[in-house]
Amino acid sequence: MKKRSYILYIMYAVVGILSLTTAACSSDKEEGEKPSLKNKTMEVAFSISVPGSENASNAKTTKTPDPGTDTGEHDDWDKLTIIIAYTQSDMKKTVYYDTFTKEEFYSNNVVQHQHTNSRLLPDSDNDGYHEFMMILPIGECRIYGVTYTDGKGFDPVGELKEIKDDGKDYNDDIIKLQISNDYAKDDGAKVAKFISVATGYAINTKDNSEVLQVSLDNIEEMKQYWRMQLNRLAAKVDIQWDAQSAYEKNTETGNVQYTDVKINSFSFCGGATDQNVGAGYLFPTLAKKKNLPAISGKKDFINTSEISRRNGRVYHYTFPDGHAPKITFKLETTTTASTGNADKKTSTYTFDLKNVTEGSLLPATWYKINVKVTGKEKQESIIIDSFK
Repeated sequence: MKKRSYILYIMYAVVGILSLTTAACSSDKEEGEKPSLKNKTMEVAFSISVPGSENASNAKTTKTPDPGTDTGEHDDWDKLTIIIAYTQSDMKKTVYYDTFTKEEFYSNNVVQHQHTNSRLLPDSDNDGYHEFMMILPIGECRIYGVTYTDGKGFDPVGELKEIKDDGKDYNDDIIKLQISNDYAKDDGAKVAKFISVATGYAINTKDNSEVLQVSLDNIEEMKQYWRMQLNRLAAKVDIQWDAQSAYEKNTETGNVQYTDVKINSFSFCGGATDQNVGAGYLFPTLAKKKNLPAISGKKDFINTSEISRRNGRVYHYTFPDGHAPKITFKLETTTTASTGNADKKTSTYTFDLKNVTEGSLLPATWYKINVKVTGKEKQESIIIDSFK
């Protein structure tokens, strides 16, 4: 599984000013050290990949691709943090972590960190996977990873340092880790850095299990089957609207029904609408399984020009939180009554995505929404059932 293919979801919608309708592999790169029985620890080995690592030799940051396009040109990050959290251990310390720079990850030499007893090996097979080794206790654990840029409003290491060495299982706390949608907001390469955040957790490719048994009997299986593939976290919502059809002549009377139609503004509404920006979970699929609350906030888009009020397009990047958002449009319409007087009205139309893609936005996915404004029966709320 060297590459992941990404999906472009497209939803076509016709918004009536009076109605809404929709159509909508094993690695033996280096022999590990002998296990240490004295302290009930051993060297654990598994493989890691990040987006674009298959094409690392050609990686650039000259343009920003959409989530869903694996071009190898989006690795605008400088830190990779690997987290090991025990579900069961005889040790007081149950959470271990180490951070590598991007230069260390792509190095042609073995990178060794003495303070954590860990090693990162080069990608000698050119398959995008690097073998990671670390001295860890016997027991059961889960393994997580995240790439990010240091100093951009996200500090996972700082949060990990707050975890106590008291022998407890802190996996739920790891799953609750969040990243703000204001991440890298003051950076000129904000979008590139935003979509370069990648997360994932290790699985056994033989049986898809997520809990690793660290034991002397499991050494070869760890090296052969355990993989952690990090994938981009951000989702992209691409919204395009067109109100021109509202000015088309009525087929029965030959008259134009509306003399003025404007989409003055619209909003992306996450579940936590009381938050202006909100955040996403580092591991939204796991957060969804845990039924964690919605934390994605609201983003308003104001159409300031006459042209943009008639038709336009905007992209919104967000970190998923395991919940489905809504998108609301505010339409201002003007019709001419039989008396000749202008009748102005403002209406709000809502697209509810609660039934799509397992009831939530998926990471590394591009959602395309086409909105066409016409003059038909009134229906101000619609549930989007599917993207095709």
